[in-house]
Amino acid sequence: MAFLRDWVHGQGKSGVDRVQPEIRAKDEEWLADGKLGDWDISRDAPYFGIPIPDAPGKYFYVWLDAPVGYLASLKNYAAKVGFDFWKFLSEEKTEQIHFIGKDIVYFHTLFWPAMLHFAGQPYRVPDNVFVHGFMTVDGRKMSKSRGTGISPLKYLELGMNPEWLRYYLAAKMGRTNDDVDFSKNDFLARVNSDLIGKYVNIASRAAGFIFKRFEGRVADGIADDAIVTTLRDKVAEVASLFNDREYAKALRIVMDLTDVVNEYVDREKPWELAKSEDKKTDLHRVCSVALEAFRLLTLMLKPVLPATAANVEAFLNCGELTWDTADRVLSPESPISAFKHLMQRADIKQLDALVPGAPEVKPEEKPLPGGEAIAETVTIDDFNKLDLRVAKIVKCEAVEGSDKLLRLTVDIGEGRTRNIFSGIKAWYDPKDLEGKLTVVIANLAPRKMRFGVSEGMLLSASDASEKKGLYILEPQTGAEPGMRLH
Repeated sequence: MAFLRDWVHGQGKSGVDRVQPEIRAKDEEWLADGKLGDWDISRDAPYFGIPIPDAPGKYFYVWLDAPVGYLASLKNYAAKVGFDFWKFLSEEKTEQIHFIGKDIVYFHTLFWPAMLHFAGQPYRVPDNVFVHGFMTVDGRKMSKSRGTGISPLKYLELGMNPEWLRYYLAAKMGRTNDDVDFSKNDFLARVNSDLIGKYVNIASRAAGFIFKRFEGRVADGIADDAIVTTLRDKVAEVASLFNDREYAKALRIVMDLTDVVNEYVDREKPWELAKSEDKKTDLHRVCSVALEAFRLLTLMLKPVLPATAANVEAFLNCGELTWDTADRVLSPESPISAFKHLMQRADIKQLDALVPGAPEVKPEEKPLPGGEAIAETVTIDDFNKLDLRVAKIVKCEAVEGSDKLLRLTVDIGEGRTRNIFSGIKAWYDPKDLEGKLTVVIANLAPRKMRFGVSEGMLLSASDASEKKGLYILEPQTGAEPGMRLH
């Protein structure tokens, strides 16, 4: 326990907190005196895990062996490419960093560090565990049955550029574990406006003139141009934001800079300069500045658009773009190639095929703040048919084979306990619910499920899309199991 408290409050090799503040607060709840008990690492058949040797019918719990697979995969990779896995693991400069979703925090910030620590050398605890939120689709939870899930394979089969999605998600993500919403209209606007209309447009407006009029050679002496200086001065800040996982903030700066460059091109009007031989020097300078600005923009976008950046490196003949190449201006000695399309526009038909049946909410159909209109009127007699009781959650556990359900054993003051299955796994860790008071419908007809019989229903609050979370009802202090709600 002392080790875990120290680990949770510690920092990785880079000096960054091992976990985000909100995750550390959650870990502190789990590590409170008396709350963290023994961990059952086995499951009974039938189960989908790895059989335990010499223990028929017993399997290792998936979250015992799954993290081990991270190292096993690395060891397999080391054997294929020929580096010493054990030496690599033991090197002081080696860092172990995890990026995970917020639904598996419990395993990666408590169990996994403990397993590695007490396994001893050369194993080492993670330097950092960075946690992201969930992705919703047009304000709704991802669901295969409702057709709101996004399949990466289908995305690629539809011919959609992976870097569209990389950019879209990065433009919405930061260092917290807030959820990210995928909106078809927003996706279309960001890709076609930001990437095509702003970023790629800069190269397409300038490259043709340089290639045709000046043998592909940029003008000399553009390093101190005001536009170039403005962009160069922002590179370190953008790099720092990426390093701090503030992706959205970094991309906002980059897109603001694309506006600056496009305004410069609009103001200088190279298409007008090209009409006069007397303006040839001005045309050369304006288009060269625009291409150097494009190089710097590409450098700042490379962490999100690596494939596009590689094509730009070849097109501009500028060598590999890294953070320390910000000061290396395009050279007349290295002529550019003819401009080719760097990225196609996204099509709404592709998005409709990817996520069918996800309509946008029209202004006149905007729901109430809670997400749903008030239901039709009922009488007091209708209400009295529901027997709402205060219940104590005696035990709570995940349901094997289900990614949504928790099994709650509740006491409602009738001299026995009941089992209730509830689809709240995405929002609650089972250990956090044990001992809490809540409210259940006690006279609901039992429902036979493939996991067992559910003898009631848990009450919870959420908006219609569940985007803002789901919250079980908790009676105030003084309420006791069995009390009826009136």
